[in-house]
Formats: sequence, C-alpha cells, structure tokens
Amino acid sequence: MNRVAATVALLTALTGGCAAPLHMDEAEYRASAYAPAASRTSIPEAPELMLDTAPMEDLTLERARQLTLLRNHTVQAAAAAVESARAAIAEARAAMLPTISGSIARTHFTESAEVIIPGIATFALSPRWQTAGSAQLAVSLFSGGRNTEAVKAARASLTTQILDERTVRQQLLFEVTQAWYRNHEAAAQVLVSRDQLKASERQLEDAKNVVKAGRATRDAELTAEVEVLRSRQDLLIAENAVVHARRILNALLARSMDAETTLSDPPPFKPVELESARLTGLARGHQPSLLAFRSGRIALEHQRESLLRSFTPEIVGALGASYTNFRGATGFSTNYTASVSALWTPVDGGRRVGRLQQIHAELVRLREQELQAIQDTELSIERTLLDITEAESAVTLATRSVVAATENYRIISERFRNGKVTTRELLEAQTTLSNSRFALNQARFSHLTLLASLEALVGVAQPDWITYAEDGK
Repeated sequence: MNRVAATVALLTALTGGCAAPLHMDEAEYRASAYAPAASRTSIPEAPELMLDTAPMEDLTLERARQLTLLRNHTVQAAAAAVESARAAIAEARAAMLPTISGSIARTHFTESAEVIIPGIATFALSPRWQTAGSAQLAVSLFSGGRNTEAVKAARASLTTQILDERTVRQQLLFEVTQAWYRNHEAAAQVLVSRDQLKASERQLEDAKNVVKAGRATRDAELTAEVEVLRSRQDLLIAENAVVHARRILNALLARSMDAETTLSDPPPFKPVELESARLTGLARGHQPSLLAFRSGRIALEHQRESLLRSFTPEIVGALGASYTNFRGATGFSTNYTASVSALWTPVDGGRRVGRLQQIHAELVRLREQELQAIQDTELSIERTLLDITEAESAVTLATRSVVAATENYRIISERFRNGKVTTRELLEAQTTLSNSRFALNQARFSHLTLLASLEALVGVAQPDWITYAEDGK
C-alpha cells in the first residue's frame, strides 16, 4: 500500500507540474538593457553581415537577377534546406544496410574469491582484472517493404524542398525585377518634377514681368511663388523615392544601402497578346508552389505506406563474436554466433495508429491547400491579364494626353505673357501636363512590372509564352 500511495503521489505531482502555467519573470524580462539573467543562456552573437560597397555601373536587369540569386540570404537558406533533405535520403537508406556494433568492458575484482568446480578442483582467485568484448554485424533481411517506402518518402521530401527553393528563387526574381523597374520609374518622375520646377520658376519670372507691366495684380506673383515652393516639395519627394528605391535594390543584391548603383536603359513599351488558357495550363504544370503540394502529398503517402507495412514481422540476421579474458578462472575464450530472428510489434500503445491518423489529416490539408492554390493562381492570372490590358490602355491615353497637354501649355504660356489669361489657368495647364507625364511613366513601368508578376505566377520564363502585338507573331 505504501508503494502504491507513493506512486500515486508522484504521478499527481508530475501531472500538476506539467499543468501549471508558465510564469515569466517580468521584472528581468522588462529590464531596460534587455540583458539575459545570470541563470539563463546568453544569446549568441549575430553573424557579421558582409555587404558589397563597390560602385556598380550600367547594371542590367539580367545581371541584377543573377547577382540576387548568388548573394541573397533567403536563397542560401533555401539551398541549405535542400541539402538537409538530400542527407535525409542517405539516413533513410541506412536502414537497409548492415550495421556493426561493438562493446568492450574491463572489470577489476578487489576481493579474493574461492571458486569450486564440483568433481574437479577448488581454487582461490586473487584480485585481478577481467576483460570482455563483443562485436556484431546485423542486417535487415525482410521488413515488408517498410524501409523501401521510407526511402521513397525521403526522395519525395527532397523534391518538395527543391520546389520550395524554386518558389523562393522565383519570388526573389520578381522582387528584384520590380525593384529594378521602380528605380527607373522613380528616376523618370524626378525628371518630370525638375521640369515642373523649372517651368514654375519661369512662370514666376513671367508673373513679375506681367505685374510690372500692369497687366496683372500682385496676386499673380504670389500665386507663382507658392507654385515654385510646391514644385520644390514635389521634387524633394521624388528624389527621396529614388533614394528609397535604390536602397531596396541594394538590399536585394546584398549591397550596402547607399552604395552607388546605376542602371542600364529600361526596355521600351510594347503591347502584348496573351492567351489565358495557355497561361493557366503552364501554371498548373510548372509553378513550383503548386508542384510542391503534389510532391508533399506523395511524400506523406509513402510515409503512410511505410507505417502500414511496419505491422508485419521483420526478419533480422546477425553475426556476432565475443571475447573474455579472465585468467584466474577460465583463461580466455572467443565465441562466435549466428542468428536469424523475427521481430514483431503488433501493439505499440497506439503510436502507429495515431501517426496514420495524423498523416491522413495532413494529406487532406495538403489537398485542400493545393485546390485553393490552383484557384488563387488562376484568379491572379486573370486579374493580372486585366491589369495588363488596363496598363496598355493607360499608356496609349497618357501618350496622347502628354502631346495635347504640351501644346496647351505652350499656348497658355504665350497668352499669359500677353496678359490674356490668369495665373490660375496657367497653373492648371502646367498641372495637367505634369500629371500626364507622371501617368505615362507610371503606366509604362506598371506594364513591365505586371509582366514580371505574370512570369512569377506562371513559373515559366517570359520568352516561352509572351507574344508582342507589333511583331504579329
């Protein structure tokens, strides 16, 4: 009864301890220096960040994509995950290879002992050492296919990791392409802002001359001064956008944030002709993220099959040798053994049944996620195609608007100098021209960025599916 009571008390204490809530030491955790307590393990130092600071001139888009894949830490981490999955194949294959195990022990007897061998002799043993060793070679002769399925599961997991790495690379290529185009767009907007500032300064001079000539009031000059200040503010915002865009690109290239980077010329605008059905079919067959779901399901199915086959007996063959050296008693002896044994574990407390249920639930989850991913991909492709059409239309409209706004601004400027229009009309003409140029730049680079986004959705390089309307292909 005492042993039973002690056992129950011990189980109760362990259960209560596991169920007790975790209380964090708020006083130490909220310390101003955030230093770890003396009883806790110190945080390891952060690895040194190696960044390129050399100036880079005439950086093309293809070169930027290559450098990103070589330098970016996200890609390196994904590549390490692939190597880990590749090593898991060797680990799974090891179950089918022979294993060698050995042991050696040396024992010292500190007291004398008397050994009696009935009918033969009686002798005394003085304190001495005993050495014993053994070695065994064992190999799995039959496992019901469990080990084979485990190797297949490891290979499918490697395929999944490779596809995940391709997904990371694909997303990174889109990000660096988007950043490259954004740098060009920001630089183009700076040029528009500078032209706007120059025009505002000319307007201010014209307003001063008109006021001196008596063809306008002092209000015209003040309005022109306000417009100059606003143009300077717009130029500052545009220049800051250039700095930020360059820093984003440098970060993707593992370069110093403020390293000098100049880009080559962007590609010209070209309308495209795209087929929705073809793009959707390419995405289903080549997009790494979709293929990863299927590969993940294959790996789980092989794991399930390996578990199901573990219910069958396993036959193991072994060759062993043992050695004993105790001269005081029997001298030394060497024994060799060969054995074939059947191992069978019909009941393991429900571990395999629980694991099978877990795998089944994971298979259902992956299947549903794959179906949702297919639906989301098709929806994104259709949405991107609509956005590309809108961008092409916006480029055409903005181009015509820039031509009309430029001519209108020239006419209004001449009439303002002659005192025939007000300052407000002149500012409206300038604003219309600037907005048209801003819209043209935004539409041009939005069109290029959308094509890069479509490439990421499809999972196939642009030259394999893009057709330009002007080429008549």
